[in-house]
Amino acid sequence: MVLLLIPVVVLVGGCKSSSSSAPSSGTDQSIPADPTGTAADAKAEDTSCPTSNTTAFAKTKFVAHSGLAFGAFHRWLYKPMKAGTFKKGAKGRITAFVKGGLAALFVKREVRLALVDAKANPTLCKSISVPLGKLGDTVQSAFDKLKGGDSSGVDGLNTLISQTESTSKSDGVEITENENGDLTKSPS
Repeated sequence: MVLLLIPVVVLVGGCKSSSSSAPSSGTDQSIPADPTGTAADAKAEDTSCPTSNTTAFAKTKFVAHSGLAFGAFHRWLYKPMKAGTFKKGAKGRITAFVKGGLAALFVKREVRLALVDAKANPTLCKSISVPLGKLGDTVQSAFDKLKGGDSSGVDGLNTLISQTESTSKSDGVEITENENGDLTKSPS
């Protein structure tokens, strides 16, 4: 079993280093330019909101991607953290960390895709882009804190997700969390 987990851990570690270097290149406009997730840079991007939809079904895609991201976060990171599965000596701790690492990558990807769709809709762009961009930037650091025994990052992400869901609902776009996202599906 340990031999099967080693490639996954190496893959998660390898993805972390490659994803942290991507935003600094500045070539992908769909990823926020500031990897630290400060609001100043996110607000600077917010000024480019469209006056009409620039992508077909932008709200629908936003709801789908954010629902998958938030559902995976709660299923594989938040609930196991609250249950104490990530604590030293807990039964299933290694499995929880492997699944949590995959979930962190999945959440980061789905939030990035949801952000692209939110920026394609004038209403969502103005209200959701900043918190969604911050959320996507902080997922990996929250998981890294959790590996060190600090659950504050995951609690902070849960608060940010709740705020994003509330803001989206007040804009007339209700997000339904989907906890059944396939964490092993390769990006298309």
